[in-house]
This record gives sequence, structure tokens and C-alpha cells, in this order.
Amino acid sequence: MNASCTARIAALVLASALVTGCATAPVAVPERVQATLTRADEAFALTRLPAIDPAVLFALPPDLEARLQQQRLRSVSHQARLAALLDTIFGADRRKFSYGAEGSTGAVQTWAAGRGDCLSLTILTYSAARVMGLNVQMQEVRVPAIYDRRPGVDFVNRHVNLAVHLRNDTMQDMLRTRVAIIDFEPQLTGGELGRPLDEGEIVARFHNNVGSEALAAGDAARAYAHYRAAVTADPQYAAAHSNLAVVLQQRGLVREAEVLLRHAISLGNQPEVALAALHRLLLAQQRTAEAEVVAGQLRAAQDADPYHWITEGVDALNQGHSRQAIAALEHAQQLTNGFTELHGWLALAYWQLGDGVRARQQLAQLEAQQSGSPLAGKLRRKLATP
Repeated sequence: MNASCTARIAALVLASALVTGCATAPVAVPERVQATLTRADEAFALTRLPAIDPAVLFALPPDLEARLQQQRLRSVSHQARLAALLDTIFGADRRKFSYGAEGSTGAVQTWAAGRGDCLSLTILTYSAARVMGLNVQMQEVRVPAIYDRRPGVDFVNRHVNLAVHLRNDTMQDMLRTRVAIIDFEPQLTGGELGRPLDEGEIVARFHNNVGSEALAAGDAARAYAHYRAAVTADPQYAAAHSNLAVVLQQRGLVREAEVLLRHAISLGNQPEVALAALHRLLLAQQRTAEAEVVAGQLRAAQDADPYHWITEGVDALNQGHSRQAIAALEHAQQLTNGFTELHGWLALAYWQLGDGVRARQQLAQLEAQQSGSPLAGKLRRKLATP
């Protein structure tokens, strides 16, 4: 199951990057998919989609908005505004909020609770940044797969964070835009720019999270309604199509589930989850030859995906299998650039293996790319221990 949040929260991290990439053009929903959704709506007797008003979701409590407005008037530069925003929301030590996995909430509820998941904290911080007059962009970034197992459901977490585009002060830097990445689980990312998300796409991810919580609670009808609302809000959101397929398969609508899984795969956004689900569906129908084709596609997608190898490496590291961890993490390094934390995990793997020389080499690369990294400090203390 796909959910739009990581399973933990850490301190915020700021990084600089160059502005690259652009939003993709909308893709029309194929007629076969639309017909499948119509049949599914009839099966679940769905007559009206649940609604989430973006104006309510992103609204700030009046007292917080007033405080931010005062801070904006006192802050001249964009860097100063960003610092004031973080101080106001998260405190000077950046520890004012704690992670809350009870469910995603809007900005008002998140502020009142003093806790939230990463989607909730992204919504709150995005809304605050707009009040401060900052050029802020919500984004979805790729991370190693994180499986949150609950009774009967595997949740595969996606990750969202914020990119704040800071205005340059000198002619020399006019062609380069500094970007501050605000991340609520920095050890999972390399501080890179991700896929931009607008408010409608965030609403889709909010619906998806509510649907996943409902499915975990055994309320399939409510789960279906929110997943259906998610694909309506963002027709390109592959995770919601995959999740809809799970609900349909549970209801016995196997043909409809297959259509949605194949559509999710065609959208090309981390198709491994949908490929694995389609493989299981085909095997359950004893369509062995077709299942083997899908298994080959899944292997090819995983082999070319650095995040798959990062997941494999971190799992091996946690189990104390240092050599397997090193092999997987080194392969991930060959497939991707800029994922700073890879150096940290490799340093730890080499340390576990007793190779202090290569562990220190990886630690040096980590510190060169991410000055003041909390992970680097922990590793340095480990390497100093006989």
C-alpha cells in the first residue's frame, strides 16, 4: 500500500541546489481505465466523492498567521525570512514538533496538536512560507522503500518535502538560484530537488493517506471512496491507482484490479509496487507465463533503481550482513549521484567489517558533501571506539 509520508521524523535540513527540471504535462485517462472506474463505483455504490477543500486544508490559524506577518515585516532578506519561519514554527532548536503517525491533518490541526506526519508538516510549513512571502514549492522525492507493516496491509511510504527558492543578492549569482530543502526526515534524502507538487496533487496524497488509514481499519468502502477521490484529484498519481486495485481485488473485482495495476505501471512513477502486485494477481489466477513476463519487468526495474539497492543495503546493514550491504550500496552509488547518505551507510558497513581505512574514506566524503551532518558525528564517534 502506498502512503505519502515517511515513517519517522528528524530535524530539518537545509541544502543548496540548482533549479532544474519542469512539471510534466497532464496525461488523459484512457477510456478503458475510466470505464473500469465507473464499474467499480457501481460495485461500491459510490454516488459522491469525499471532498477536501484546499482553502481549509492549507489555512493557518489566525494567531499563527499574525505572528508570521510580524516576522515578515522585520525580515528583509529571504534568508532571514526563512530563518524566522523555522524559528516560529519549529522553535530555535527545530524540535518543537514531534512525529505523529495517527493520520494526516490540515495546517490548523497540525499546529494545534504540535505533531504530525511528513505530509501534515509539509502542508503547515508551505502555508507559513507563503505568508512570509517566500517562493516555496512542495515536492515529492524518491527515497528507499520503507515498509510499514500493519495487520493485513503493507504500506509503502512515499516522501514529500519543501524546496524554498531564495532570491540571489549579487549579479554574479543571477544565473544560479539557491534552494533550501526543508525535510522532515533528512537521512532518507540527498537534499535534491524532486517532482513539484501543486495543491491539487497534495490533496490527492491527503486522500490517499486517509484511504490507507481506512483500509487498515477494515473500512473498505471508505478506503475506496478516498482512493477514488485521489485519482480524480491527480489522474497521474500511480500510487492511488495501485491502492484502488488492492480494494477491488479484495472485493473480487479481479479484472478491474488488473486494469488499474497495468495503468499504474504505465504511468512510470516507481512502478515496482504495482508490478509486484500484478505479479501476485497473475499467479493467483495461474497465469504463469504472463506472471513470468511481469517478474522480468520487476527485476529490470529493481536492477536499474538505486533506491532498490539502497533498501537492500540498509536491510543487510541492519541485519549485520556487512559484505552484502557493501555490495548493494556500492551498486547504488554507481546508479545515482548526489545521495550523500550513501557515504554514511557505506562507512558504517566498512566499520562493521573491520575496514577502518575505507570507513574513514567514506566518512570524509560524507563530511565534504554535507558539513555538520548528524550522521557524520555519530560515525566519527563509532570510528573512534576501539
